[in-house]
Amino acid sequence: MESFIYYTIIIILVGGHLLNVLIELINTSYGKKTPLDTCVADVYDSENYIKQQSYEREKLSASLVENTLMVIITTTAFILGYFGLLNDIIAQNIESRVLQSLVFFGVLWFIGQILSIPFDYYDSFVIEEKYGFNKSTRKLFFTDIIKSTLIAIVLGGIIISLITWLFVSYTNLFWLPVLVFILILSLFSTLLYTSIILPLFNKKSPLPDGELKDKLERLALNAGFSAKNIFVIDSSKRSTKGNAFFTGWGRNKRIYLYDTLLDKLSADEIEAVLAHEIGHYKKKHIWINFAISLSVTGIFLFLFTKISSSDMFTPIFDSMQNGMPNFHLNILGFALIFGPIQSIFGLFTNYLSRKMEFSADSFANGFGLGISLISALKKLAAQNYSNLTPHPLYVIIHYSHPPLVQRIKALLST
Repeated sequence: MESFIYYTIIIILVGGHLLNVLIELINTSYGKKTPLDTCVADVYDSENYIKQQSYEREKLSASLVENTLMVIITTTAFILGYFGLLNDIIAQNIESRVLQSLVFFGVLWFIGQILSIPFDYYDSFVIEEKYGFNKSTRKLFFTDIIKSTLIAIVLGGIIISLITWLFVSYTNLFWLPVLVFILILSLFSTLLYTSIILPLFNKKSPLPDGELKDKLERLALNAGFSAKNIFVIDSSKRSTKGNAFFTGWGRNKRIYLYDTLLDKLSADEIEAVLAHEIGHYKKKHIWINFAISLSVTGIFLFLFTKISSSDMFTPIFDSMQNGMPNFHLNILGFALIFGPIQSIFGLFTNYLSRKMEFSADSFANGFGLGISLISALKKLAAQNYSNLTPHPLYVIIHYSHPPLVQRIKALLST
């Protein structure tokens, strides 16, 4: 049994990566030979379309190099027993099981951060810089890393410590108190993010007075949404790319517009984008996603609880610390073994998310904003160098939003 699990983990690590590379290459090849649909032929001129294709290839190449390196390091560390060795060193020097898990995951996270920084730097200051997207400075880049690290240490440390303590205290019923904790954490995570974390990186301000605000207030009033909850964030100090997103619930619901969005879109187009975001709120998409996420989490926690009372993963990771359930080795092994199942759930959640995007588009269209939304989506695609010809299989696996062509055709058909 141990040998079966051992080789299964290796197959999942290596095979999963090779499958992902294959899908990426299929998607790239498909894009090269697939002509643009007439409904998106005006998104790029000939020069910018060539640039978009080049941008897509360079982003993919960098991503494949990074992912391949991470898989090689992870697989090598697993085969050579470095995870077990790390566990043994920690266990010999730290008595508390909670602190053991905290240090174990902290070391792995720190190594991952160190390895990813050069790739993040290359992405921002080589690729994004080359194509005119990057507006960040090196000082801001490293300041963001320091802030993110401190947040991860504080919040991650608290979360891991509490979950480990629950595992040690309630091993056989571990999934239930952890699920309650995740429920509470999820309900208040939005407030935590928008009130504490977001302001550490971006300035947020209410939408300023003027014609645009008047237009959006009328839309919000007609849609039953408070216009006081519309904010602008200064994303332009890092990138030229535009976006908008909805977050929160109850009095804490918020819609955030990037200032780059305001610079590139007309008032009618911004109104259409806002109507789309309000559509997510009115259609209860936040709560649907929340319920599904919590249910899936509960299933995985229950499965983990069933196998976590044993020390089955301890010898697989080549650890000498046998005889008692080991939280961090069990959860690491569980994550590796059940990763493919989680990916299958991801196909469903991505499908549901794409359906929700169509629904939110339809909501905006119901206010007579369909044409303006199409125009906005085209401008955003051009602004972000979006891929207009993704392979259908790639869409199924990776896309949480429908391809632009599908969204436009759906809006024109209603």
